[in-house]
Amino acid sequence: MLILITILMLNVWAIPADDLFPSNINILEELGKIKIIETRMQSMEEEMERLRTENTALTTKLKTFEEKTEVSERVKVAFSASLSTLKDGFQFIGPYTQTTTLVYKNAITNIGNAYNNNSGIFTAPVKGVYFFNFVVFNPHDISTGVKLLKNGNVVVTATDNPPKQDTEDTTFNSVSLILEQGDHIYLQLMENCRVYTDKGRRNTFSGHLLFTM
Repeated sequence: MLILITILMLNVWAIPADDLFPSNINILEELGKIKIIETRMQSMEEEMERLRTENTALTTKLKTFEEKTEVSERVKVAFSASLSTLKDGFQFIGPYTQTTTLVYKNAITNIGNAYNNNSGIFTAPVKGVYFFNFVVFNPHDISTGVKLLKNGNVVVTATDNPPKQDTEDTTFNSVSLILEQGDHIYLQLMENCRVYTDKGRRNTFSGHLLFTM
């Protein structure tokens, strides 16, 4: 066996270089082709990496969108409350020498329990756009005025002077607000003003979540 291998090796060595590398092959040209192929493969790898990165970003955005949609579908917030729970008679609130928080005790609707009818404060459960509306009723000879506050800052007000031709006046206001989770919304009776309440529930405070953000 050793002799056979030796004979084969001698035969290979005896082959002319022209037989191993045919004269029609340009080694530099072939190396150039290989270099082009390597460059194209590198470009393809870079493009694949870019596509993988874009796919990851799109997947993350889709997941975030699905999570927000799930939260929006899950969170339902709406409330409406009247100023008192009176079934008979009437009650004047005010006038006071300083602003006073109005507590709308009779929660007619309170989906999500974001409104506290003991404190009169609405607390945003999620970040989103909310709509609020309040109606103020007051008869007789004293002005009325109520302001809506967000975290202690006045947003909008509703005021009315004593009626001249009749004995009753009603005023109202509404607003859409972007709220962060935990923001507080409440109403205050302005100084030297008064509101009136009875079983007719003509003083109301309402709000609901339009959409999450």
